[in-house]
Amino acid sequence: MTYYTRLFGLMVAGMFSCALMAQSGNITGQLLNQEGKAADFANVLLLQATDSSLVKMELSEEDGSYEFRSLDEGEYLIKVTGIGYDDHFTAPFSLANKEKKILPVITLEVMATVLDAVEVVARKPLLEQRAGKLVVNVDQSITGQGGSVTDLLKKVPGLVVVNDRVSMAGRNGVTILIDGRPTKYMDIQSVLNEMPADNISKIEVVTQPGAAYDAEGTGGIINIILKKNALYGTNGSVTAGFGYGELAKYRIGTNLNHRTGPWNLTFATGYNNRTWIERLDLTRVLEDRTYVQNNYEPGNPHSLYLNMGADYDINANHRVGISLNSYRSDNDRTSENTTTILSNEGNELDKFTTRNMQDRFWRSYTTDAFYRWQIDTTGQELNFDINMADYRREVTDMLMTTGENFDDRQNQTPANTRIYATQLDYKLPLNDQMRFEAGAKLSATRLDNELLATVRQNNEWVNDPLLSNKFNYEEDIYAAYVNLSYTKGEYDANFGLRYEDSQASGYSATLDSTINLNIAKVFPSLSLTTPFIGPLGTSISYSYRIERPGYFDLNPFVSYLDPLTFSKGNPFLVPELTHTGQFSLTYEKQPFFNLSYDYTKDVLTEVIEQNDETGEAFQTDINLDKYIRYGGSLFFPLDFIAKPISGYGGIMVFYHDYQAEYLNADYLQNQWTTNAFLQVNVSLPQDWKLEVTGWMQGAGLDGIIRHETFYGLDAGIQKKFFDNKLRVQLSVDGIVQKFFEGRVDYANLDFDLTSSWEAPVFNARVTYNFGNQSLKSRERRESSSDTERNRVNGN
Repeated sequence: MTYYTRLFGLMVAGMFSCALMAQSGNITGQLLNQEGKAADFANVLLLQATDSSLVKMELSEEDGSYEFRSLDEGEYLIKVTGIGYDDHFTAPFSLANKEKKILPVITLEVMATVLDAVEVVARKPLLEQRAGKLVVNVDQSITGQGGSVTDLLKKVPGLVVVNDRVSMAGRNGVTILIDGRPTKYMDIQSVLNEMPADNISKIEVVTQPGAAYDAEGTGGIINIILKKNALYGTNGSVTAGFGYGELAKYRIGTNLNHRTGPWNLTFATGYNNRTWIERLDLTRVLEDRTYVQNNYEPGNPHSLYLNMGADYDINANHRVGISLNSYRSDNDRTSENTTTILSNEGNELDKFTTRNMQDRFWRSYTTDAFYRWQIDTTGQELNFDINMADYRREVTDMLMTTGENFDDRQNQTPANTRIYATQLDYKLPLNDQMRFEAGAKLSATRLDNELLATVRQNNEWVNDPLLSNKFNYEEDIYAAYVNLSYTKGEYDANFGLRYEDSQASGYSATLDSTINLNIAKVFPSLSLTTPFIGPLGTSISYSYRIERPGYFDLNPFVSYLDPLTFSKGNPFLVPELTHTGQFSLTYEKQPFFNLSYDYTKDVLTEVIEQNDETGEAFQTDINLDKYIRYGGSLFFPLDFIAKPISGYGGIMVFYHDYQAEYLNADYLQNQWTTNAFLQVNVSLPQDWKLEVTGWMQGAGLDGIIRHETFYGLDAGIQKKFFDNKLRVQLSVDGIVQKFFEGRVDYANLDFDLTSSWEAPVFNARVTYNFGNQSLKSRERRESSSDTERNRVNGN
């Protein structure tokens, strides 16, 4: 890794050195009203004198002063706007290189007509249809905010979360990003379960990603956007929460922001004890006996996070920044599994209980540095981003079985992952309607995983050579893309090509084998949006995408639930490739009606296999030959019902068709499935807010598992106090809850399974905002790194 470390350091140093070469000057001044008093918090706009284009904007301080720093020499003018004042323009003036110019005092005139009071009441809609993506404003949701990110994902239309597996409209292969950054190398299950939901601002659902996105993710992209406190001045918030279902839950956190002049500094930290409970019941019928297995698994994670960031405007056109993010979690827990073996007549043949004492620790450090150059006022822009991530996971499992002659077993699975990624993006407006974009990316990943398996013999722990293993994985991805977009009025067209060359190899010490997986392909994407009739619009799109196997899915390690039930990786997995097409109708640019078609080759599928002689069953992932999905969705707003009621609802209907050969038989399975959701917001007297959300996943097909309908209903209320600075939320998740029930009936498999979780769960949350909360926020930047971290545990 020495080469990549040096490369990283050189690129960062070069990025900042080039940026700091820019020359700059300053402009200062002061605003007064007609009474000679300071005019505070007015908008001060610095404009180019030649074309009046905006260069920079600041707000006047409490003493009426303002300052523009890090400016290039040139011709400028000042425009001042503010509530209650007429707009004011200065005469054009010149700024020399490195000049510190002080402008004359500006006296603002009161508007001829001034309103006694102005009240602006605005609430973002739950759903917003933007270019190429559906934005779900979950920070407006009352329910789910007191839980984890897993709870919040259930609020996203079409998403279903069962046993930490996320699917979109019944489709697996979902790529999860956090602030545009990949998660495939992270312990994503732990992150989703343990990250507090009130850290999340919105969730973007990208079903037809363009060429600027990585080609990874055949089931679409879920981009989780964290809240950013980027208001002017010094401000922040403190949050405390408590919840209870079967176990108590605690949460406390704070975030601070300081923005003044060219600096924007952010800091956030918190502690989360988001306990959870999962139950898995299996009934496996063999020819001469039946296994009834009941598994109870609690979680008690103690999680800490620390995020820091700094942005600096070198001048009006150059910005640099760096962010540091750290997460760590300790989760000691003991799960219990009871297995009863019955005869065909229902008589008990045997019974044993396994206790799995697990000590789980994980931590992650990520560093992201960027440089942005706004080359001119036409929109020509260059962005350079470099990212380094370091992950470590240490898990120790000790299985002790009573009631049967099984050896006690202990598995230790340390895992280390390091990622280096860098990306360059360039945007060039060709004219008022056309824009050209191009970029390149390089990512290098190194994984070092080990399984130290031991069994207890004569009160001593002895190495198990059949299971102990060491698995190293290396992957380098070289990518480049071009994209051309056209916009005129309500017409939009976009065409992109992305080339990716991935070179990967995995080595298993136990198997003494190396598996190479090299893929080089071009991934096209295109979309066209046109007006239709009145407020209706149409859109058609196509994309070709890839889903690479998760790294822990490739890892051939074995993980036990009990002596007869375990999971293991499959190092012979190959990526799946998907063609996707979609037709959409929008109403006033909001989602309304969609039709889509997917064709996937070598679809990655989770399956269960069984040894009838020993009674052992294990879960693994395989490639099924072909998978086809088609169907549509219908969305509708609720604002038309009555004035105090708002919200959104929708229904999705899809047909799933698997065609493959599996277990020496033709696997030809298909099923229609329905997904529905509803969120109702009601404004109550005394400024109380009520929210009720419900979701339903109809009977469907997930690989080889056919499942019954399951659903949930949540509700919450909210009230703000002290001039909206204090917000109190009370909610109940799972007021009504139908859990997951599935069945496998194929080849020698005859299974029934039920997955359930904690419900109902009561949550209370209090948030206090301090400092200035009403001024315009700073422009938000997302990292240009994308999907390098989404395959660590599979989705």
